[in-house]
Amino acid sequence: MASGSEKGQSPPGAAVPFKRDFTAAREMAIRAGRYARQARDLGFALDFSDASMEFAEEFGLRLWATLPVGPSNEPIEELRGRLIFDLGAYFGETLMRNHGGRWGWATIDGRRVFALRTSSGFTVFPVRKARKILRGEEPGTLVTLYQFLAR
Repeated sequence: MASGSEKGQSPPGAAVPFKRDFTAAREMAIRAGRYARQARDLGFALDFSDASMEFAEEFGLRLWATLPVGPSNEPIEELRGRLIFDLGAYFGETLMRNHGGRWGWATIDGRRVFALRTSSGFTVFPVRKARKILRGEEPGTLVTLYQFLAR
């Protein structure tokens, strides 16, 4: 079955208004590098290759599982938030390095949302997806999304 772009149409998400943000891109590159270094220090080989996405997700899930469960605790919530952003950043940076794309802001229902626009025109939300995966709120994996976008 042909995709919308093969039929001469825009892929889903391309109609979403998007504005590139170089400052956010720099921040996400820093976060992704930090995530990769932290993982390497603990024995996970994260080298920004396509194959590394499986290890990146597994590492994130293992770190998430080590965080205490219970009443809300500000330092723990900060760690969770950082892990979510760093895993989302690693996903986006790996996709962009291997398949193109750019960081920026999408506008959905009048709200600005941090996003990644792939070189094939899809608008995706790696940080949101990482949050849902780590919290167990959504079936599927980052690896599955990555493989779809890398085609």
